[in-house]
Amino acid sequence: MTDPEPFFLRVEPPAASPYRVECEGDSVVVGRSSSADVHVSDRYLSRKHARLYRAADGWYVETLSTRSPTLLNGKAIGGPTRLNPGDVLRLAETTVHIAPFLKSPPRRDQPDPAGGSRMFMPAATLLDVETATTDPATLERQTSRLALLNEVHRALAQPISLEDLQDLVLDRAFAHLTPEEGLLYLRKPDGELYLAAVRRIPGLQAEPFQSRSLEAEVVGKGLAAVVQDASIDDRFSEAKSIMLAGVRSIVAAPLLGPEGCLGMIVLHSRSRGRQFSEEDMALLVSLGAAAALRLKNITLVEEAAERRLLERELALAHEIQMGMLPTDFPERAEIEVGAGLQPAQSVGGDLYDDVDAGDRVWFVVGDVSGKGVGAALFMAVTRTLFRAIVPSASSISDLCNRMNIELARDNEKAMFVTAFIGCLDLGIGHLEFVNAGHLPPVRLGTDGKVEVLEAVPGLPLGAMADYTYVPQHLTLRPGDGLFLYTDGITEAENADHEQFTVARMLESLGGVVSASPSDIVAAVIAAVGAHAGETAPSDDLTALALRFRSS
Repeated sequence: MTDPEPFFLRVEPPAASPYRVECEGDSVVVGRSSSADVHVSDRYLSRKHARLYRAADGWYVETLSTRSPTLLNGKAIGGPTRLNPGDVLRLAETTVHIAPFLKSPPRRDQPDPAGGSRMFMPAATLLDVETATTDPATLERQTSRLALLNEVHRALAQPISLEDLQDLVLDRAFAHLTPEEGLLYLRKPDGELYLAAVRRIPGLQAEPFQSRSLEAEVVGKGLAAVVQDASIDDRFSEAKSIMLAGVRSIVAAPLLGPEGCLGMIVLHSRSRGRQFSEEDMALLVSLGAAAALRLKNITLVEEAAERRLLERELALAHEIQMGMLPTDFPERAEIEVGAGLQPAQSVGGDLYDDVDAGDRVWFVVGDVSGKGVGAALFMAVTRTLFRAIVPSASSISDLCNRMNIELARDNEKAMFVTAFIGCLDLGIGHLEFVNAGHLPPVRLGTDGKVEVLEAVPGLPLGAMADYTYVPQHLTLRPGDGLFLYTDGITEAENADHEQFTVARMLESLGGVVSASPSDIVAAVIAAVGAHAGETAPSDDLTALALRFRSS
């Protein structure tokens, strides 16, 4: 008995590009450990998760993990299990494809008594055109295949849309393989297949079918298939989609690209007079591979165009969101205000605002749960509610209760916003405020003292509709200031993952405690930037400072 041939693994980690590993020894261990033969960055993978080993009759896989199963073609293995070309292993969040065994014969099923036969063969082995030969039949097959590839590649050298590419593939398939119907399936980003294009001979009335059993072989394992008579083939005789469609002969090939299978093309006939052959299968594999290469390029171009459009839309959203924030603060002798916001992304969920109400000034600093567009929309709603309710609010508690009810209404995504909301009486310096799950403010004293005011926090706005907010009180002396901020400041990290921290923020404030509110905000944000260096921010940075001057 000859030793099993070496083979390749195609490893697809959860957060990295796929790569190939050639296995030539007698044992290959896959795991998270750096000492594993195949090291994979997968936090849910065991240090030594599974072992592939050579036996006298082939290659086997056994699980080494005690906390996570090893799945072979979707089923957990209990003990050593034989591997075949095209098998798929699932180890935690990592997928491992067993690439074709080198020099292995095709997987062929013997003809059945009724004369039907089938063949499943790793598509990658069919992509190699045979070496030089003088056999007339082989030469004719090579010539036909190369002519098709040349024809297709010349057509694909020109700019082509996805729709035109689909038409081209089916045109060439019908011209060279003469099926009754052709189906082209493509993969969505989530891996699900969808029917992208259909072609039929004139006069054929039929509904397209999608066979899960065929999909599992062709797309799941990367196998090309030819079935001469599905009605008497036990692999497909129970496939209702095929039987109901009246399909007899089938040839199918995966669309194999550099990064995996992008879909499949299926040709079939309902007539006993047209039965596909092994040569038809090889030809269809070549056509599918040529199409897959250009399909990936088209996808990349379309994705780039979508990204450019999204970037323009996000830039516009950024301008709109920044335009919602106040730039002019009350020009009053009694108070001075300054603020700043730097979103981590194009749009963000932080906010600040103030409303001059004559003898009082209302202000808010908030931080919406989450990031991105969703947080930005919730931020806009929060700021709109603040401005809409302030004129009729009888107290800070009334304002927060009404805002909370509206934010909790129809809030299916369970979003919320932490906020510090205050109302300052400009006559006596009395501050009534609510801390809705937000960070405590910092008091900037006239004596140069900087201290954190540990206010009792309530629930964030939008978290619970029937929650009642209890106000707290503070008196500011003439010259006293307040500094409000979001956790994007204190939790900003540098390249060594060191946070800016409250201590560094207080140190920065101590150096500018007597400066104007605008300069205070600018100084703290600059200190955060100096600390972070080239490290991109992971959260929005927002700060608001005010100083009470007395009436």
